[in-house]
Amino acid sequence: MKTLVLSLLFFSSILLNAQTYGDYVGGGHDQNITVTTSSEFQPPGFEEVAEGSNTLAIPGLTGKIIDAGRFLAQATLGADRTTIDSVAKLDFETWIDQQFAAPPSYTRPLLQEIYDTTFQRHLADGGDPEDYPENPTNEHFDYAWWQINMTNDDLLRQRIAFALSEIFVISFKSELNRHGEGVASYYDMLIENSFENFEDILTDVSLHPCMGVFLTHLNNPKSVPAQFIHPDQNYAREMMQLFTIGLYQLNQDGTRIQDTGGNDIPTYDNEDVGEFAKIWTGLGGGATVQTEDTIVPPEFGMGINIIDMSEPMAMYEDHHEPGAKYLLNGFVVPAGQSGMEDVNTAIEHLINHQNVGPFFGKQLIQRLVKSNPSPAYVSRVAAAFNDNGSGIRGDMKAVIKAILLDEEARSCNWYNDSVQGKLKEPIIRFTHFARAIGGISDDGKFWNYGPDYSNGAGQHPMYSFSVFNFYWPDFQPIGPIASQGYVAPEFQIFNSNTSIGFVNFVNEWAVNETLLESKGGDEDIVLTNLDEIITHAQDTEDLLNYLDILLTNGMLKDDTRQIISTIVDPMNDPYEKVKLAIYLMVISADYTILK
Repeated sequence: MKTLVLSLLFFSSILLNAQTYGDYVGGGHDQNITVTTSSEFQPPGFEEVAEGSNTLAIPGLTGKIIDAGRFLAQATLGADRTTIDSVAKLDFETWIDQQFAAPPSYTRPLLQEIYDTTFQRHLADGGDPEDYPENPTNEHFDYAWWQINMTNDDLLRQRIAFALSEIFVISFKSELNRHGEGVASYYDMLIENSFENFEDILTDVSLHPCMGVFLTHLNNPKSVPAQFIHPDQNYAREMMQLFTIGLYQLNQDGTRIQDTGGNDIPTYDNEDVGEFAKIWTGLGGGATVQTEDTIVPPEFGMGINIIDMSEPMAMYEDHHEPGAKYLLNGFVVPAGQSGMEDVNTAIEHLINHQNVGPFFGKQLIQRLVKSNPSPAYVSRVAAAFNDNGSGIRGDMKAVIKAILLDEEARSCNWYNDSVQGKLKEPIIRFTHFARAIGGISDDGKFWNYGPDYSNGAGQHPMYSFSVFNFYWPDFQPIGPIASQGYVAPEFQIFNSNTSIGFVNFVNEWAVNETLLESKGGDEDIVLTNLDEIITHAQDTEDLLNYLDILLTNGMLKDDTRQIISTIVDPMNDPYEKVKLAIYLMVISADYTILK
């Protein structure tokens, strides 16, 4: 085998005339530079040639490709090699702007089509029509969610929507389990608002009947002391604790403000909760489900089987608590306003609280980038929330850019810091694999039934066990993480059951090649697509390099690489070699930890 020799004698003279660039070799800035080599090596059986020009060009070195893969691991639910290569040619802010302009993909328009298809299959299999749900359920939502997220182009929007769904939580594990259309409407509302203003999110979340059911402020009555009736306080409490300001007063960098005695200062007390509860009275169904026989006008007190769960709640003034409401820090909602004026005033009051920027911003950082952002990082994101540069507070586009383009997200200097990064939550490990490896579907259906993965690996969109999400943002696993004062939220659902369950799913995807599967079984199985990867199987180093970009963002450690190489290199069957290499890489810490 010939050895490739690069002649470097040209370099000093070339640099005198070539333009100077401030980044690295391999960044693509090779204008006016000619590279000559002693040979252009082509390994036996390879179409690729080791051309001298690749020494400085993007195809020769993978720096920008690795950067793009890592960026997309934070900004999307997963990306294939074509997407990674295309983003590597762009400035990341340009890609974000393109994503801001991309049309959104919604789940609800797919529900009826999916429902009709599955109902006809039920009948074709001899099923009793009376045994089939009258309306779309969680199953149909799951199919729509996967269909979108295996085929869409609005990658950033879908990633942000899922992150929002983990903050403003509703779940099928409630009375909503048979209300697929309502949950789809709620999720689509998050999709719609992902790039809008935080005030829009908070308003639409508060008025959605699914949230009204989940946090019990649908049909929340005004006070009738003689009958021992008082407003439900559930939503009032969680809106402050989980959605906006948290439990303790914060500096802009997310650190807690303390009194002169060194004690954390609470943001609210039980009296505040009681006053906010008055705001959330009088909201009932905004529309009713129309039947063939009659249309019943909506009324306060109607339940979820009568009202239209996809239409915003309406205010019924006779059931709204009258009078002034005394909120935080001496703020008073004046008497004499309408119910919706009270709602809008209270939302604006909360949004202008100093806690919202750092409280919400830090949670979004944790979902996208890392579990333990520095106070300086939180402060920069909070500053973007407070003012987008044009005097607008709560601009989601500004917040998203501040998170994804920050030096703490983009710099690789953090890679060797053991407390940086995050455990990828189970569903992101799944979607990353699914988008990276792709899928083969004969009928174009990419349907997958959520409870199977939720039960086995611990998570699936819209299946949280409570309003506190699948895990708490400040969860500390016992051991070195907790003892050093750090948090690792996703480890709350990483246990003996879910860790083994995930490995079993990886075996199903990589080895058995079953990627997605509908509830019915064989009709809609989506197989893993290995066609492109097989072309790299001949050379083990080439295979691992390709998979490193695709799955581990260029962060595959030397010891992990050596272990996988030792196992798969002797294998003669390229197909089995690829499957085992993928399996070993995806169950490794290098895949499960995002740096």
